[in-house]
Amino acid sequence: MPEEPSDSPTPTTETRYKGTAVSPGIACGPIILLYADEHIVRKRRIRPEDVSGEITRFEAALLKTHQQIQTIRNQLASSIGEAEASIFDAHILSLEDSSLIESVKEQVQSRLVNIDFAYEQVVRSYTRKMKELDDDYFRERAADFIDVSHRVLRNLQGSQGQSQQELQNLDTPSIILAHDLTPSDTAGLDRKMVLGIATEVGSRVSHSAIMARSLNLPAVVGLREVIGKFEPGVEVLIDGYEGLLIVAPTEQTKFEYGQREKQQHDVEIKLDALRETLPVTVDQRRIIVSANVEILEDLPLVQEHGAEGIGLLRTEYLFLNQDEFPTEEQQMDVYRQMAQASKPHHVIIRTLDVGGDKKRPHLGIEVEENPFLGFRGIRYSLGRQDLFRTQLRAICRAGTEGNVRIMFPMISDLRELKEGRRILDEVRADLRRENVPQGDKLEVGVMIEVPSAALIADILARHVDFFSVGSNDLIQYTLAIDRGNEKVAGMYQPAHPAVLRLLQTVVEAAHRNKIWVGVCGEMAADVVLTPALVGLGVDELSTGAVSIPRVKRAIQALNFEEARQVVSRCILNESAEQNQAELLQMAQRLYPEIL
Repeated sequence: MPEEPSDSPTPTTETRYKGTAVSPGIACGPIILLYADEHIVRKRRIRPEDVSGEITRFEAALLKTHQQIQTIRNQLASSIGEAEASIFDAHILSLEDSSLIESVKEQVQSRLVNIDFAYEQVVRSYTRKMKELDDDYFRERAADFIDVSHRVLRNLQGSQGQSQQELQNLDTPSIILAHDLTPSDTAGLDRKMVLGIATEVGSRVSHSAIMARSLNLPAVVGLREVIGKFEPGVEVLIDGYEGLLIVAPTEQTKFEYGQREKQQHDVEIKLDALRETLPVTVDQRRIIVSANVEILEDLPLVQEHGAEGIGLLRTEYLFLNQDEFPTEEQQMDVYRQMAQASKPHHVIIRTLDVGGDKKRPHLGIEVEENPFLGFRGIRYSLGRQDLFRTQLRAICRAGTEGNVRIMFPMISDLRELKEGRRILDEVRADLRRENVPQGDKLEVGVMIEVPSAALIADILARHVDFFSVGSNDLIQYTLAIDRGNEKVAGMYQPAHPAVLRLLQTVVEAAHRNKIWVGVCGEMAADVVLTPALVGLGVDELSTGAVSIPRVKRAIQALNFEEARQVVSRCILNESAEQNQAELLQMAQRLYPEIL
């Protein structure tokens, strides 16, 4: 069998791992590991007299896991047949592997560590060695070990695991290293205790990257299989400019990065002076620059960075950061506080946008073969009208503040929009009958996130007051690129001629119908792309609050007519690379200090 893990895999000398920089900044601190099964496994020293209790806990977890797998097997055998159910026989064999079990017990006895840490380390060592063997049988058995180990760890740590609880209750400012971070993970972060984020997978537009930027946290993604190379608690440094994770940084390295951080701070001070200025081009084209917001704790950043209101309130975080649906009163209270904080500007409240990778058990979303093409966005709301009507009531009541707008996500055809508006009209009628105060005027818009919506923008524009382009999904669906898959991350190209042409179609359709159009995806924060968006005629850019000063600086340096000419050429170019180079050249000429 494979050898047992060494006592300390953590590097004792400085080691650097290269990933993709997705959120600028530098952070240094101890690391918290969040594995792919969404469970944190921390090393904990135990006393010799605790060994028997740890082993008893292990044996109980093995027994419970065996019962769970056997139940699943029996259910499958009765529903789809014995042959299909037999795949779980290998899982049971993995669970009963006596060599592995004895190795775990020996680790606890000799190293005096907690049982879940010992188990995870032994399984990791076994599976790593199996994968290295040139034998299909052993490689398949490694997958069985991993699958079973996730269930055993859940049973050792509690039915739902400890990851969410630990992320919410960090007692030391730390850097999180995860296989990936879901919206559910990030919704529960104790933001005061997270110094930075690093993930093994992901791209610049993955949810973990977007969240890191919105929180102003340094972040690196795409590090690929680094979690198992060192233990929790080791000191690391994140370089969110170059995309580096530096383990056990030397004092010289920390000094050099301290100097670099000081230089960057000087740039931030200059940008801070733009907080109260208006984003107007040199030839007087006015652009609104607003903020994307998730929760109430984001409001100080919105005000601090000079946002002109909230261009996107992602209401799903009200649903993702708890285990039950928020009530009408709870929602209304949050929406009203958002509206009050945004005055004299507007707040655009997007109705619940779950599905895809934004799930929690209480949402009742079934496993789908392709969730990004499934039951998500407005489809979920129309399918769960009880939740939809409750949310609409809360938004309408918050509308008494006078600056509330509502937006439906993931619209793909006119039928969905009409059905959403019909339900909204019914809700407003119900409130009037009940004499419940609501907003007199409630502007309604849709997100343009799929090519079909962009191509019928002229039709949709007749039924709404505004468009907001969700560029992350629009690019993903247009180019058939999974934005969270690091293997194809290089093909995710916002400057692709097809993307720019769709944006042109949307903007022109909006303006012909005398409605305004904004962009609230990650394109809005990318100052290299600002000339393209301004040149296309976009009226509003909504981005993470910390990006607002940079976007303002870019707009103020641009000439609208020149930007129009540049984007007109880009639309006719043959490749995204050509467009990116031309737009970068313009940005370097006009505002090099913020790139």
